[in-house]
Amino acid sequence: MYCKNCGRQLKEGMRFCDRCGQSVRKSKESSQAARHREIEELKAERLNRKRRLAEKEAKQALSKERKKKRSKPFIFVIIIILIALASVLIGYNMFPSGDTVNIPVNTDAPVNSAAQTTVPISQSPSPSAAMKDGYSEITVANVTCPYPSSFRANPTSGSEKLNLTDSLGGATMVVTQEAKGGEPKDLMKEYISQIGASDDPEMHAGSEWYSVTATVGNSVHHRKCVVRNGLSVYYDFTYDASSSASSKYADYIDYIDSKFN
Repeated sequence: MYCKNCGRQLKEGMRFCDRCGQSVRKSKESSQAARHREIEELKAERLNRKRRLAEKEAKQALSKERKKKRSKPFIFVIIIILIALASVLIGYNMFPSGDTVNIPVNTDAPVNSAAQTTVPISQSPSPSAAMKDGYSEITVANVTCPYPSSFRANPTSGSEKLNLTDSLGGATMVVTQEAKGGEPKDLMKEYISQIGASDDPEMHAGSEWYSVTATVGNSVHHRKCVVRNGLSVYYDFTYDASSSASSKYADYIDYIDSKFN
């Protein structure tokens, strides 16, 4: 034991410090008070730590709750969008072609001014009254183009004047008018490059027309185009080479080419 006043070591049983005269009892009381104060400070520090930890946990919980509240409207919007997309897809699958389609009739005017008539898409299109040997006809910029009457009409887009599909064999036929002129041979090479034909295509060209038949993968692509006065009027016929109707499609192309002028 040491004197709390001067620090001198005290002997057992001493009542006063033999150096400074400090009462040994007061030293004991001072020591006990200091110990009590230390204990109280430790308690206060422990309580402060608990309080800070509780405040931190409360802030984290509040932050999580706010994030949940902010995310709920976003999740609700996503759900609404997904439901809308699902409805559109279901409607498209149930009614893929709509109720009507616009088919041009005798379009001698520039590209975007063709007269049109609306017919039910479930019926074969009849742009003109002419029907012969199972073919109908459409006239675009003074170019007559026959097409199989059994093909089904699809909605047209852009510069398309006629868009057809053979629902039995999968072939497609599109008649298009573009404000595009040039040498037929150059336009023919441009088309071959456009479809990415790797094999040697069958090519024919005159002063105002060209025709190409090329195989790309398993698809046969055929185009005949008439070029006059800065306008290109052409039809594209595409079918699968392995189709059971491939010979019939070849006959269609021969007939259409002979009348497409």
